[in-house]
Amino acid sequence: MPIYNLEFQSQINVPPQVIYDHLSDPHHFVGLQPLLTHVEAVQFSTRDGLKNVSYTTVEAFRWNGIVLYRNRIRVQTTFTNPPLQFTTTVHSFPNITLHVEYTFESLNEGTLVKEAMRIYVHSWLAGFVTSEATKAQTALLTNLKKRLEGM
Repeated sequence: MPIYNLEFQSQINVPPQVIYDHLSDPHHFVGLQPLLTHVEAVQFSTRDGLKNVSYTTVEAFRWNGIVLYRNRIRVQTTFTNPPLQFTTTVHSFPNITLHVEYTFESLNEGTLVKEAMRIYVHSWLAGFVTSEATKAQTALLTNLKKRLEGM
């Protein structure tokens, strides 16, 4: 299966710990990503000495305001280097996997947030999936900046 790589970054004028703490709660992703409607089945655990959280999200794909499809997504996040990094693996229909590494670097008065994403998807779906991922992650960083700087 082909692999597609995407990278995103944004400077947010709050300390890394604030961003890390906010994104450590899966419920906070609602309102950050435009397709995400809710988060459920949140379960925290520890494995190999690292804190993890698994959960399910639902994305609603709309056309002219009408929901055409609700996509259930399984998510597993590992808090690899608090408060500077965590990784997330997303499994979606049909056999789509995203590995995302979030890093948070102190920068001047704030934080440089970086996302490195590897997408495993069938080539016939790659254009749609990479386009939607780009829109979702760009919106996430824009909305995160507005939310945290406005606190």
